[in-house]
Amino acid sequence: MGKPADGGGQLGMKIKRLCVALVAVAVALCIFGQTKGEEPVWSITAAKFTLTDVPELYASYSTALPAMLNLFCSIPANRLVTPEEKKARRLPDYTSKKLTLIRERALLIAERDSLYLAVISEKEKLKRTGALNKKITAKEVDIQKAQKKIDELLNDTSFTAETLPVTVWKDGQQVFDLPEYVNIPQALKAEHISAVINGSVQDLAGYMYVSIVVTTGLPGMPEYRFSEAGPYQSIEAIARSLASQIMTAIKNTQPARVLITVEPENAEVYLDSERLQVGEKPTYVYEGSHRLEAIASGYDSAGKIIEAQAGKDYLLKIKLKKEALISVGFRFKKPVADVFLHTQYFSGMPFEADIPAEKTTVVSFSYGDVKTYVVLRPQNFMRQGLTKYQLQTTLNQKNTKTWIDRRRNILYWSLGAFYVSLPIFMILQGVTADMASAIMDYRIEIDESVREKYNALFISTAVMQGLTIGLGINYAVQLGLYLHAADQSIPKEARKL
Repeated sequence: MGKPADGGGQLGMKIKRLCVALVAVAVALCIFGQTKGEEPVWSITAAKFTLTDVPELYASYSTALPAMLNLFCSIPANRLVTPEEKKARRLPDYTSKKLTLIRERALLIAERDSLYLAVISEKEKLKRTGALNKKITAKEVDIQKAQKKIDELLNDTSFTAETLPVTVWKDGQQVFDLPEYVNIPQALKAEHISAVINGSVQDLAGYMYVSIVVTTGLPGMPEYRFSEAGPYQSIEAIARSLASQIMTAIKNTQPARVLITVEPENAEVYLDSERLQVGEKPTYVYEGSHRLEAIASGYDSAGKIIEAQAGKDYLLKIKLKKEALISVGFRFKKPVADVFLHTQYFSGMPFEADIPAEKTTVVSFSYGDVKTYVVLRPQNFMRQGLTKYQLQTTLNQKNTKTWIDRRRNILYWSLGAFYVSLPIFMILQGVTADMASAIMDYRIEIDESVREKYNALFISTAVMQGLTIGLGINYAVQLGLYLHAADQSIPKEARKL
């Protein structure tokens, strides 16, 4: 009877062990699934935008624009996650641990230093100091270990590139709340967000200027910056354009390689408004449209749009054409005028210089504190076959700034006088009308004093009316004089003699 019992017990024990093993496997699979599911996608979202000088009517754009970006970025796409990015995502945890250890060491040092002023026995002081020194030494060892892990991570070559699907956080249904002062990597990690779109909207003379930055907040990782501008009513078109640029950037496909040669060699080359160092080394650009421009003194500028494709090589040769020049000269009654053209200075008259035949040029004339700016538009006076021209224009006779300031002050005073006289006239007119109505309706008895009072009111009203009209006319005249003065600061047009 004992053997069957022992067999049953062994069988039960095996079953228990099997169950424990199955539970362990299930837990492991669960944990693995969770670990794997922490970052199955590359998630992006937009945060609330800041507004600068934006009319109150468009205050909702602070959330409307990011909501639109979330919507328009919800398109199928993949991101190439580089080994550098993978390292950067792990690095904050390592650096955070090291920083914690450094802070703990600082507290221990402060505690040790405080013992020098403590009212305790020398023996106890030495005992506590020794114990704290041991703890400080241990912290320093831990800090070194933490730094070693950081170095090992940075030097780790086992990381490989991986392609992840790009998604929008919470399906684009919510604008991310990113506080002004926050650790961005930690805030994003807590919500399983890979990158956030920060932006601002600024009013520029009735137009909206939108600038955004797409950032992971990770050290050493690039930030993508884009901007658009247009009428406030074009918010959807602006959001679509920005979303297209964002998605092109975050795909992070293999860049195209562009080798650029330019003549002359001292020409400045700009790619997407950023200056390039042109040489034997190629320039790398990401897939999409890129604007290339080359400029050089004495040459016509040249521009080109590059439609770059991922992983392809491009060889671009830029040869600038020499500028066509014409010679222009001025003759004035005031030969003491100084002339400034580009970076050249010409003292006195006559003045002759070469200017580009196909560009608008501005010349500055100055005598004393009086300045005049003259626009030279060659297309307005050039004739076929001619290379030299004598031009004329009208120079200012007064300092335009001083003149404008004086006319502006007079204008404000005339407007103030008009504003003061107008309500006085309206009040007198109302009182006179009320008194006339009362006399007509026999609500007041007519006698000599009433007649005198009414006549005085009537005359005062008439005088005030004339004064108000005169002040209004004066304001209109002063406004015209102010506009005329302001017009003198506008560059003059040069004409052919």
